[in-house]
Amino acid sequence: MLFDDRKLDPSQLAEMHSCAIDTIEPYSLLLAPAYIYMKANNRVLSVKAPLDFFTPEELERVKRYGNVYFPQFVKSSVQFQTAARLIRKILTVQNQDLPRATFELMREVTHAVSELWFNDLRVEPFFAAVFAHELCDPMKSETILRAREEAVIRHDRGLLLSGMFVFIAVHLAWINLEEITACRDAIYERTVKGEDWIEPKSEMDSIVMDLNLLIEEKNEISLADLLSSDAEWTKQLTARLKEWSPKLTGRPERSPTIYGPEGFVA
Repeated sequence: MLFDDRKLDPSQLAEMHSCAIDTIEPYSLLLAPAYIYMKANNRVLSVKAPLDFFTPEELERVKRYGNVYFPQFVKSSVQFQTAARLIRKILTVQNQDLPRATFELMREVTHAVSELWFNDLRVEPFFAAVFAHELCDPMKSETILRAREEAVIRHDRGLLLSGMFVFIAVHLAWINLEEITACRDAIYERTVKGEDWIEPKSEMDSIVMDLNLLIEEKNEISLADLLSSDAEWTKQLTARLKEWSPKLTGRPERSPTIYGPEGFVA
């Protein structure tokens, strides 16, 4: 993913989050730009962009540096990761235990996902991709590795678009984790292969077509955009946001963003 490769001074490391390299899972999407500290020449080097990943071979090459460092921005991504883990646990228990009523599951899921909206009622695709990566089963390593090497722009678009779909699907009462994961994989793979999403043949296709346009025009999904759409899924999501609005608009925090001084894109 494109980002501003900001030059960092070693003195800034004290303000960053460090992560032991031997705790990083191969092919796990990164929540922020990653840096290493080269002690020999007292230099901080950018090694990975957000939503990139380390292969086992790459982890082996950098393990001598001990730690990977992430900017404070990573905190903004963690809340989406945490909510996805909670929802995954709720839906996984549903599949393994006695079936529960959909409204009971959705009450728990809704509470978790509502915490990811803030007083400006908007969410950027990057954070939806983080959410989807944590909620769904892992993507096939050979698939994302080949896409990153051969079609990096479509790889990024596939992650963002499939992530937005998963984020929306959870709001629309999709509670079958296997089905959600299958849709995520299909959207990613079709996007990487060149799908332009202009001739929808299913409900999933229609939602993705709308999301694709939103990403191209606004790079976010917001209540204002939803209100201007006549699509059925936007009406359902709008109804949920209006229901949550009194609580959300009273929150002091604005939605996290990848842009500006606190993000990683100027």
